Amino acid sequence: MRKTSLIILILAALILSACAPAATPTPAPVQPTPVPVDNQATIDASVAATLAAQPTQPPAPTQPPAPTAAPTLDPAMPVAVVPTPAPGEPAATASFNTIIYGGPGESYVVYAAFLGGAQAKVVGKSEDGLWWVISVPPAPLGQGWVNAAAVAVTSVDGVPVVPTPPVPPTAEMVPPGPEDPQATVIANTYVRTGPGTNYPAYGIAPAGATGRVIGKSEDGAYWVVRLNPDMVGAGYGWVEAAYVQTTNVESVQIIATPPTAQTVTPAPPPSGAPAAMTIDYVNVRSGPGTTYPVLAVAPPGAAGEVTGKSADGGWWQVKIPTQYSPDGLGWVSADWVGTQNTGDIPVVEASAPPPAPPSTPPPASTAGCALLSQSPMDATILSPGTSFVTTWVLQNNGTTPWTQGEYYVGFAGAVNYIPLHQGSDIYALTTTVQPGWTYNVSVPMIAPYTPGVYGEMWQIALGSQMICPFYVYIEVR
Repeated sequence: MRKTSLIILILAALILSACAPAATPTPAPVQPTPVPVDNQATIDASVAATLAAQPTQPPAPTQPPAPTAAPTLDPAMPVAVVPTPAPGEPAATASFNTIIYGGPGESYVVYAAFLGGAQAKVVGKSEDGLWWVISVPPAPLGQGWVNAAAVAVTSVDGVPVVPTPPVPPTAEMVPPGPEDPQATVIANTYVRTGPGTNYPAYGIAPAGATGRVIGKSEDGAYWVVRLNPDMVGAGYGWVEAAYVQTTNVESVQIIATPPTAQTVTPAPPPSGAPAAMTIDYVNVRSGPGTTYPVLAVAPPGAAGEVTGKSADGGWWQVKIPTQYSPDGLGWVSADWVGTQNTGDIPVVEASAPPPAPPSTPPPASTAGCALLSQSPMDATILSPGTSFVTTWVLQNNGTTPWTQGEYYVGFAGAVNYIPLHQGSDIYALTTTVQPGWTYNVSVPMIAPYTPGVYGEMWQIALGSQMICPFYVYIEVR
């Protein structure tokens, strides 16, 4: 369902200029023969650590640090497929097997292995000249970063300096017990909010980390892992199967694919205005924190005008279309955007965060419904005492009809125990809702007279079993 991230909270509350001269880098002591690729050959789990090794004698100041040895290959991680440069174009040739990162350093996400002898188009360089930016079409911004010590370059005199993107946070996976289903990361990989690269990421799971597996995607391409709820309120995330090795996962459940949020592309900021540009798919939220609801998702490379920042500096307030937020404002995490001209941005006080997100994702076999639309939208600002009607359009996406006379619509709880609805707590279904059909639920409500954040959860239920939870929350000013 579209807003799974808040459901349990309400219920419980009841709820991203100069360059060193282009010189042939110092070769590694041993130059291995490139290994043929057989269906996406991969680098083993120790590759990042191997590349991190430094020479016993520091290099000359004008030379980037060279790895002491090329990493070993095995069939565990995808190999990069990148455009081949045309004659005369800026080009990089891998001197030996290396890695393409999401930024100029080994703490960034790993996109793929770059095999010795492979070529790529060079589209930029790092601010310190120690990394080259190459064309990587599958990457969010279409580019990746390779260590200058691992490649030989040609025709690169005119390539631009590319600003250093922020280093994404670490996604802390909960360690498994000895017999638990588990996944060990073989290369820095994103932990995302859903099973696909178009879902925003919570952070990076570093190479070598092991987490408890609680499920898998419907296509088997992603594993669902338990995350530290103190860092990620939802308590779980999705890692791509190509970047982990698993144990004891034969019996884990299939997890329903969460819906993707609407994509928002803010109006380009005026020249010289404070601005933020996304480095990946980024959640735009109603407030500065991961417990605030997602208004929309900004795609990689989207730029928006910055109007404020959170007190802790971890979030930027940006302008977005009013179709996503009544006041035309949303919040993005500083971990996922690059900024400019933001030195004098004021601190903006935010409203209290809404209820906490759930800790368990819905299994695909029992996922009861999808929320197709809602009016008013969450985070709508209302005046004290305003009467309104909340309408939800629900779809039965299970395999069982919601049978009239057996299933019912029921009130499930309110934030801080302050109800909004006027009238009954229980309504009978007016018709049987077959799988795939939609059903409208409308409930009259009134905004409290005291400013604050309020919300209610409702449900389609069968006896005491919640089949389809849905909710609304508003802000009274």
